[in-house]
Amino acid sequence: MNDDIVSRRRLLAASLGAAAALPLVAACASQSTRPGNENSDNAFESPHVTDAPSARNVRDFGAVGDGAADDTAAIARACAGGDEALVLYIPAGTYRVTEWPELVDYATILGDGRDVTTIEYAGDRPLITLRGVHRVSFARLGIYVTGTKGAAVSLSGCFGCSFDSVVLRGGHVSENYPEFAEQRGVILDENTGGTAFINCNISNFGFGLTTSCIQNYVTSSRFAGNYIGVLGTGNDHNAGLSMVNVEFVSDTDPNTTDKHVFVDGAANDWWLTNVWFEGADVALSIGDIERGGPAQFGLVNCKIAARTVCVDFVYCRQPYLANIQFDSDTDSPAIELRIDSQGCPEGTAVNLLSSTSSDIDPSSFPKGWNVTGRGRISGATFIGTVATVAGSDNADLLQAQDSQGAVLSAVLANGAWLCERPDSGVILKDSANKYWRLSVSTDGSLETSPLGEQRPSG
Repeated sequence: MNDDIVSRRRLLAASLGAAAALPLVAACASQSTRPGNENSDNAFESPHVTDAPSARNVRDFGAVGDGAADDTAAIARACAGGDEALVLYIPAGTYRVTEWPELVDYATILGDGRDVTTIEYAGDRPLITLRGVHRVSFARLGIYVTGTKGAAVSLSGCFGCSFDSVVLRGGHVSENYPEFAEQRGVILDENTGGTAFINCNISNFGFGLTTSCIQNYVTSSRFAGNYIGVLGTGNDHNAGLSMVNVEFVSDTDPNTTDKHVFVDGAANDWWLTNVWFEGADVALSIGDIERGGPAQFGLVNCKIAARTVCVDFVYCRQPYLANIQFDSDTDSPAIELRIDSQGCPEGTAVNLLSSTSSDIDPSSFPKGWNVTGRGRISGATFIGTVATVAGSDNADLLQAQDSQGAVLSAVLANGAWLCERPDSGVILKDSANKYWRLSVSTDGSLETSPLGEQRPSG
């Protein structure tokens, strides 16, 4: 672990402890620079949003945005009525609310920036609940949940909704665990699909994102300081997610983050590409031996570090790992790859780099896995020098099998060659181009049998 990484993690640990307080700092900032807080001599004028000139400004409907007034009713008035799809504009400020109005198809909620437009919510149920509505968009705003059992967003039976440059933040930090362990950032259920999270930050929740749906997407986003970053649940062969260019980070306190990604039962396809993990006890825990696991789980071009276990494959029908670097978050080495041979008897691993050696220990993989490493390859035909390395349980280095899978000959773990058939054995060619079979009699004597000048076919 180089000094840059250590320094970065120390800075992260210091910043996460203060993360939950950031919206409160914004709320306490001077109100004189915020729209709507001018002197009484200067009446507030609604600015135009350059990319949505027809937007309804919540300030025009009585919202204050000072972090003290209750802006619930004003935001509801701004969302009410109208024949066209709603475009709602929330200028910079902190808006304290107790609930959020229902939204219709194609609604768009715009702020001035994810760190300057903040919705503050203290309830113990989801603030924004979308049920059976589609293509609702949120952009350039933040939601801060302070209720110990609250949630920021819940989508049920929705399609094509999007969150662009949105911050969702809860109250969980190591010092108050487990007070906020039930807080949730995002809940996706009842066949919600096509949801996109782009350039978002989901931090300091008990569960950052919970999904029992497939075909939802997270990209260019960050999960920080959640006790569980992403939970795939439902046990109905449905939960799945695609994540690209995503960062999962935390400090090394055991009370901050237990798992970054946890799939707790039967699920669909999960694909993670260009993802960074650090700071959890177990970075990824996939499947349950009693409840099942994903049909597919792919990790490609990832950096995975953890305190105890980097990747724990408990149950998965088709795991695929490629171009992954493993590391430990502490001075004690983490288990880089733990695979249950009963729940994950087969899989593919390509070019996995250990923090302590060139390749992951071969004993980490069940026999049915196809493994291609920097210095070893399995399950293929090769041209050039082939080297095999002894694994666990004195397994054979090489085997020759017939069409039914019966072993004809083998190279044992100690390098000895073994022939399983008395009519086989070594075939040698003499200087006169004739072939001879070398065999052994029942008293241990070596014998030769002529095979002629034609090359034996087997």
